Amino acid sequence: MKHEKRKYFVTGLLIVLPVLITIYLFISLFAFFDNILGRYISRITMATLGYKIPGLGLLLFVLLIFITGIFATNFIGRKFLLHIEKLWFKFPIVRKVYPMAKEVTKFLFSPKLESHLQKVVLVEAFRKGVYCLGFITNQSDAEMREKTGKDLLNVFVPHVPSPLTGILIIAPREEVIFLDMSVEEAIKIIVSGGVLNPKDLLAQKSPDVLEG
Repeated sequence: MKHEKRKYFVTGLLIVLPVLITIYLFISLFAFFDNILGRYISRITMATLGYKIPGLGLLLFVLLIFITGIFATNFIGRKFLLHIEKLWFKFPIVRKVYPMAKEVTKFLFSPKLESHLQKVVLVEAFRKGVYCLGFITNQSDAEMREKTGKDLLNVFVPHVPSPLTGILIIAPREEVIFLDMSVEEAIKIIVSGGVLNPKDLLAQKSPDVLEG
């Protein structure tokens, strides 16, 4: 009887917990993006209508992104934005942060993200015999290769459970182990903290706990 109760509880937990986590993340992201403009819009709606309109800030934020995208794709818009960028670079702190933020944004939201993460690899890190799962992002700088006399590769090793942050390892090509695993499979392994392996991902059946 005790075993049955435990089985029911674990089964329910495996069903309910992912739903709650998904809802929590959705609400958190909604609140974050809605609050970017919503904090200012709410003041206006409270003053004119007497109440706040949830989601209006997010709607206007998305609309602003689309309008900016349309504006930036025509000749006049591109010229104007280039002029704005030149003004940005006149501020000491901005010219240090902005270029990096721009490149990271282009990298993360590129429709060809997997082409940036060229190959899934294993690389020794921290101590011998300990391997990290990583992605080849590029060949290392020519000066690095020249001064070390080695064919160096840039390996991005993501943090768990967020594959968007991590560390950069410069490793000789001969010390990098190339895998046949796809980028998508590797990202799922990283996000799951190693709970899922490629073979587990292929076997998309109902959970074992539901099978008894």
